[in-house]
Amino acid sequence: MQEILDFFQSNILESDLAAKLSEWTATGLQYIKFVGILVIGILLLSSLSRFLFGKKAQVTQAIAAAIEIFFVYVLSVVIIALGLRLQEFLIPLPFVTMAEDFMLIFPIFEADFPMICNQAAQLLIIAFLVNLVNGLLPQGEHVITWFFLRVIVVAVSVVLIYFADLLLAQYVPQEIMENGPMILLISLVALILLGSLKVLVGGAIAFLDPIMAALYTFFFANIIGRALAKAMLTSALIIGLVAALNALQIYAVHIAASVLTAYIPLLLIVLILWYVVGHLFTKE
Repeated sequence: MQEILDFFQSNILESDLAAKLSEWTATGLQYIKFVGILVIGILLLSSLSRFLFGKKAQVTQAIAAAIEIFFVYVLSVVIIALGLRLQEFLIPLPFVTMAEDFMLIFPIFEADFPMICNQAAQLLIIAFLVNLVNGLLPQGEHVITWFFLRVIVVAVSVVLIYFADLLLAQYVPQEIMENGPMILLISLVALILLGSLKVLVGGAIAFLDPIMAALYTFFFANIIGRALAKAMLTSALIIGLVAALNALQIYAVHIAASVLTAYIPLLLIVLILWYVVGHLFTKE
């Protein structure tokens, strides 16, 4: 897997990697296993969330946002396979990259911690934007209006993600780009863990330091803070899907018109899951 990691860092296609791309491409059986894991895992998690936390639980909303982001990945594959060469929109998407007619999947079990943090930080930005836009736009009552508004969320999020990636690449120093994601993730994980005891911790912080209390309140008591908290769970779910692909020994996806018969059904499955979890499971 070192060849794939090197490609993620350098974007230079070595002959050894080019020769192995077809070997790492998903087989029919691996594809069926992944779809089964996807459907059963999401339905179990969302059902458990609805049962434990109620219909409007942030956990369920975070799961729906994870499906929404995965939909962008699958839609990108379908669009490129149809012959529309829009690979530049895959560039900001973490844990994947393009090599010839293949989409490579990040080998998360082989990578070192800073590399994983770099990819995870990019995913966190995407998840935050998706959850934030979801929180700002109305949900829609009927299936047509719900999907229409969700398509707007996807479109706005993709544009924001694309420009955010350009701004980061142009204005953020390389040293921060290399070490910042790891520091950011560790800090956010610590804040989320504190959130599980937010009543006690919030009171203690307010007593000891009002400034820290204000920062803590920002992360857990307003729409931006809630979007950030949901983004952490959304990111964890997407990383779980990447880990599932790795566990199934899937490291490359062939993108061509000849395999659209596999990708279009997956796109429809994701759409159905998105509607069930994002609308039916949160409907009063």
